[in-house]
Amino acid sequence: MRAIYLFLLCSLLVPIVVCANNLPNFLTADSDKEYRATINHLRGLLPKNGIEEVLPGLASPYGLLDVHPTKFSSAEDKNDFANFNLGVMSHAIFKADPNFATSLPNRVLCNETSCRNQRLKAINKLLIQQDVIRVFFKDNVDITIVQQSDDNVFRVNNAFFTPAGIIQYQPSAVAGFVPSGDATFFNNVTNIEACDLCSTRSATVRDIMAKHHVAAMVKQSDGVINIIFEGISNNHWGVKLSDNSDVKPVKGQPNALGYPYDDVIAITPTVIYYQTN
Repeated sequence: MRAIYLFLLCSLLVPIVVCANNLPNFLTADSDKEYRATINHLRGLLPKNGIEEVLPGLASPYGLLDVHPTKFSSAEDKNDFANFNLGVMSHAIFKADPNFATSLPNRVLCNETSCRNQRLKAINKLLIQQDVIRVFFKDNVDITIVQQSDDNVFRVNNAFFTPAGIIQYQPSAVAGFVPSGDATFFNNVTNIEACDLCSTRSATVRDIMAKHHVAAMVKQSDGVINIIFEGISNNHWGVKLSDNSDVKPVKGQPNALGYPYDDVIAITPTVIYYQTN
């Protein structure tokens, strides 16, 4: 309920954020400036008053509008910011109706046996390729994030690849926002040095993602590969592949992004289905 309240509040805010003397607890004056710069940058990339149904795709896990405060240390702040960000994006860029914004998590959440079983079927099909996925992240130690919207629009680490070029982001200084207002544009892949041959090296795993409708794959610091099938704001579902059976999600506890686990099912000791909410 607290998250929904925050979500509704942010959907009604002025186009950028809130005024400086009424900041949410997780923003300081400096991080607020960084966030404003991020919003202005993203506004410049996207059409004004775009179709609101485009929002879920752009704000899917690790997508362009799924801004992460990578330097936040509090799980609660990370979780609250996720709701805040989606509300601001829906209003600032899409002028979406607040009812539309608050309905989006329900497209992702599942607590019924029927939809849970469908998810487990999808995961079991993907698990045929789990060795390929594990080897990819083991062999490509410099790649931690692979996100894909379609064959021509994808992300590797903090570089977003599009047919029009590549946008390389630097995390903002205070909050570590990615995307941020600190962006470098490249006309083609030969000009980007931040991740040598990232687009080529990630092609195999991106093919797997496309085949199995996976939104993102993320290598975490605890030896876990987080495979996110679908998500919006702090509502994700997917599967975690771990090298250690002692490392597993716990219902009610936050994940690395600060999002509490709402549902956890062990498929094997090292393969765990999860949903966050």
